[in-house]
Amino acid sequence: MDQFIFYDTETSSVKELNFIQAIQIGSILTNPSLEKIDSFSLICAPLPWTLITPKALLINKKKEIFDTEVTHYQMIKSAFNKWSSWSLSGKAIFISYNGMRFDEEIIRRQFYWNLLDPYLTNTNGNSRLDILLKMYVIAYFYRDSFPIPEKDSQISLKLEHFAELFEMDTLKAHDALEDCEYLKQLLSQIKSLLPNFYNELITTTSKLDLFDHLLANKVHYLCSYIPSNKTLRSMPFTTLAGTEINNQTIIFNLNNDPEDYLSLTVQELRDLIDNKKESPFKVIGINRTIPSVSADTLEKDNILPNENDLHLERAEKLRENPDFIFKINEIFNDREKPIYANSYTEEQLYSGGFPNQIDRDRMKNFHNAESLKEKLSITNSFEDERYRDFAIRICAQEFPADIDVKYLQHCKDLVKTRFTDTGPWPNSDNYLKEGNSLLEELNSPEEKKLVNLAINSIKSSRN
Repeated sequence: MDQFIFYDTETSSVKELNFIQAIQIGSILTNPSLEKIDSFSLICAPLPWTLITPKALLINKKKEIFDTEVTHYQMIKSAFNKWSSWSLSGKAIFISYNGMRFDEEIIRRQFYWNLLDPYLTNTNGNSRLDILLKMYVIAYFYRDSFPIPEKDSQISLKLEHFAELFEMDTLKAHDALEDCEYLKQLLSQIKSLLPNFYNELITTTSKLDLFDHLLANKVHYLCSYIPSNKTLRSMPFTTLAGTEINNQTIIFNLNNDPEDYLSLTVQELRDLIDNKKESPFKVIGINRTIPSVSADTLEKDNILPNENDLHLERAEKLRENPDFIFKINEIFNDREKPIYANSYTEEQLYSGGFPNQIDRDRMKNFHNAESLKEKLSITNSFEDERYRDFAIRICAQEFPADIDVKYLQHCKDLVKTRFTDTGPWPNSDNYLKEGNSLLEELNSPEEKKLVNLAINSIKSSRN
């Protein structure tokens, strides 16, 4: 890979994924030696229809968002253009911490809302790495070789606690750019202390590379971490790959004996697979980071589990039965696909499908257009109503004094809905209660000031 792109976001909330706005994006570009080449930190004003929750503002402390004139569209377009220029070679790894669950999904939605390619980070040769998921492996297998923070006598995988362990200044923790610095240092430590595992994680970031890796090594260990009780687990598995490379692959839990399943009928296997609690089969996504390590890497580091010979024997038994593997893949392929019931435009990133080529061309023209008249002309030509809606919102952000009253009213109605109606978006009543509860708990005048800023923002939007 030619470039590493570390990134982090600070957001308006943490729960309602489809309606959360990024208010800060921080990013660092390095070469594979982790030498910094470039960086940026961008902030923007809240969208009128976005609710800034008191707890989120208390954590990220980005009170300057209420004073900046930078719009959400301007920030997102700037980040997109910067990342596009950084990854021109088509060989960049986008590195995050908890990105698969949060930051990556946030970024995709911000791009989607702003008529930009949501899949910049994993297309055209780019790939993704979520280091948090790989820390599950390190915490489980490499505790004797790699420092893991402890808080109140329990392990912690919080990025800021790793930063403290590496004696970094954490006063600016939860600043997006500062968190990128912590993340870069964490990867540097992994590279230095765990070179074999580092080589595995950095060479399996793309779907094809991960698929080949899962096939080439018969036994792997999938790790999990339960934050509520700080519990780490490991499950030995082998992949039961089908004939086509998809975004998912089927794995078999090698704690089970394949002999118990090889002679089952198709219907018996279907019934077993439907019983998730008892089934030894599991589907994992290979278009994303998975918290696994190969037995081969563990052997190089002399920490191979004692039961690995048994796991290997079971994996080989399965690999020697291609008809069984084919049967399992057919059963999974025949299962009903999920039906998405997403009513609101923001929720339809995945369920609404990809834009056709005509709308893609219109998006490029929309971004290049300078005048309101040009942008509105393109807006009205979109075939997909989702993109017409988003384009209207952008025009209202960029030309609030000039845009036609009917478009302004469209946005005002959206604000009213989001702050007075109940839906899948942040609930203003609940977050006002959250803010008042925080005011009763907090002693710091500065922290109370942040909470009051969020409360006043909510009240102002409701009026």
